[in-house]
Amino acid sequence: MDCKEVSGQWWSCPTGTGGTHHGSEEAGRGVGWGHSSSSASQYNYDKSIVDSGTTNLRLPKKVFEAAVKSIKTASSTEKFPDGFWLGEQLVCWQVGTTPWHIFPVLSLYLMGEATNQSFRITILPQQYLRPVEDVATSQDDCYKFAISQSSTGTVMGAVIMEGFYVVFDRARKRIGFAVSACHVHDEFRTAAVDGPHPHSNMEDCGYNIPQTDESTLMTIAYVMAAICALFMLPLCLMVFQWRCFRCLRRDHDDFADDISLLK
Repeated sequence: MDCKEVSGQWWSCPTGTGGTHHGSEEAGRGVGWGHSSSSASQYNYDKSIVDSGTTNLRLPKKVFEAAVKSIKTASSTEKFPDGFWLGEQLVCWQVGTTPWHIFPVLSLYLMGEATNQSFRITILPQQYLRPVEDVATSQDDCYKFAISQSSTGTVMGAVIMEGFYVVFDRARKRIGFAVSACHVHDEFRTAAVDGPHPHSNMEDCGYNIPQTDESTLMTIAYVMAAICALFMLPLCLMVFQWRCFRCLRRDHDDFADDISLLK
């Protein structure tokens, strides 16, 4: 089978390009088949990018914590060390016994090209649990949690692209997604790219940098100028007193010289 073949429909989101990464805008997130009720602007704080040079799916702090909580709840039949959710520890099962069914699918909703519409990318646990070769347990299948916290917005790395055919269209400034014919899946679920999903106002999903009121800046400037003047006033008084003292002393010395000449 040719892995360049796609299964299903192509969906694209508009984007701004920047070097090795491409910016996009998220409309939401879901675990299982439910949609998160959190503000979509949180997912784009302060930006969302698709970066082929990043391995993990990286999420802003609040979104990451919500995703981990949901996955923990869904997979509560197994016990995992805290370090696993931070990407610091591995979890292992005997070869061929990985309980994929206990892990939920993860969905990302990306802004579509049509007004107030998004499309959904469904990510399987086979993507966000990354296989790792562990010498100490070579007889086991070991995995690392491939979702991590980000301080710079959402970064859709290789774990998102695996299983999908992704096209970076610089000319039209868009990113296209379709399911690859060779994506990894189990007998119950498959990766998917589907839509459209309507939204009342997609502009609410974008992160807007807060604008500072100019009158506030002017007030701050006046206050700072007043504080500087207050600190400069004693210095100016000291310089004035010093100049007056020099003038008085010079006049006194001249008067003394005149008296000496008279004598």
